[in-house]
Amino acid sequence: MSKTLDLHGLKHEHVYTIVDKFVGSHIIQGTREVYIITGHSKKMKEIVTYIIQDYDIRGKEEWGNAGKIVLELK
Repeated sequence: MSKTLDLHGLKHEHVYTIVDKFVGSHIIQGTREVYIITGHSKKMKEIVTYIIQDYDIRGKEEWGNAGKIVLELK
């Protein structure tokens, strides 16, 4: 299973389910860190931030790449 999820080309309403399944699957597998490619869309970043709050996870933009969010999973 890939540790990177690329959201380019996806409609905002589909992102909720896709990100939720992606993060949940990696938590179950014990993955320590995953990456979500949002591009520079402010709305896409807001959606991802909203979803990961349910998991008590915080994302941070990758240094030098504002279109990539790094999630450290517990």
